[in-house]
Amino acid sequence: MNNATGQIDLGKLLANKSITTWFQPIVSVKQHSIVGYEALSRGIQPCTKELIAPNTLFSLAAATNQLVELDRICREKALENYKPLSTLNERKLLFINFDTAIIDEGVVGSGNLNNCVQRLEYKPSSIVIEIIESKVCDIGALKSFVARHKELGFLIALDDLGNGHSNLDRIFHVRPDIIKIDRWLISGLDTDYYKQELFKALVYMAKKTGSLVIAEGVETEAEALASLEFGADLLQGYYFSRPQPLEVICPLCFNNKLDHISSSFRNSKLRKITNDCCKKNDYHILLRDVLEQLSTTSPDYFEVTLQQAILNNPLIQYLYILNIDGTQITDSIGVPGSAGGQISAIFQADRKGTDQSLKEYCMFIQAGLETYMTEPYISLANGNPCITYSITFRDNTNKQHILCADFIP
Repeated sequence: MNNATGQIDLGKLLANKSITTWFQPIVSVKQHSIVGYEALSRGIQPCTKELIAPNTLFSLAAATNQLVELDRICREKALENYKPLSTLNERKLLFINFDTAIIDEGVVGSGNLNNCVQRLEYKPSSIVIEIIESKVCDIGALKSFVARHKELGFLIALDDLGNGHSNLDRIFHVRPDIIKIDRWLISGLDTDYYKQELFKALVYMAKKTGSLVIAEGVETEAEALASLEFGADLLQGYYFSRPQPLEVICPLCFNNKLDHISSSFRNSKLRKITNDCCKKNDYHILLRDVLEQLSTTSPDYFEVTLQQAILNNPLIQYLYILNIDGTQITDSIGVPGSAGGQISAIFQADRKGTDQSLKEYCMFIQAGLETYMTEPYISLANGNPCITYSITFRDNTNKQHILCADFIP
């Protein structure tokens, strides 16, 4: 594929509409189906017929003020080239990219896209317009563009979310039907705790605002499983298929991969459920002795009991006790000299008297549970990931308290 701009006759290429389209599937593992295809344009060198990479093509068009013409031709060719596949199943979505740099040039409603869709007898509701919102400076023009095309029936997707350049406030301006989480965040998602938390935050925001989530750039089974585990609705990437010309696409060829990942995801979820149940049981066993001691101890001696207990439990970061109202009645007891993490004004262990009533490990107990285990989170005591396990007990006067243990995940 040609990546050099020097020998490309862009004028001739545009005059001849020398653009081809490759397609990459977007799949639903839970529905066990392909829900649509993203159209990806490639230029064709007029003389040599060599393919031209899209980045090269669009960079040259931008440099020569021909971006609007190129963008329109790419969309037109995508719609034309997709037609044979759309007639096989009208329910499949076609994702087409809209170079949002032209929105700042005032191209927000010429009707070019809609006219092409009508001419080729597509339903606008089967077309998803992909926008990289971070490339748009004029938020007013962006909102006008989105509003006009939504009114016509098109679906809107925000692309490349989570790549470090996205303006997340624009999600609320655009109110997309779909958000696509960028490959940067997907890479290593199965092992990177911080990426996992950012991914879950984006998913949470999408669900609350009515958007579906596509994890794009999925290249490994582990990334696919992690994306599903943390809430992605749809997946796209080399793990399923590289972009291909229409004539070599075989939808049935994806069935084996979907069978495999569906089975793997089901098994993974079952293992997680089993592991969580075992983990809660293990935590309870680890705390059994200290609970027995606390049940025969006066609150005046709770901290002594906790100090002895934590020396025998290397998996515990901190132990502390709350009254049933959520007020901490002991200091947070950790192993001396082994706090680690990021000790600073931000990360400090809570002391006796701290109000913990709004912490979920307290609120769930107050709601009636006898035990509760949080998901992993960053501890404000030391900046390290932890899981808090909380359990009720009664002291030597039969007064109820809550024992909290911060475990290393």
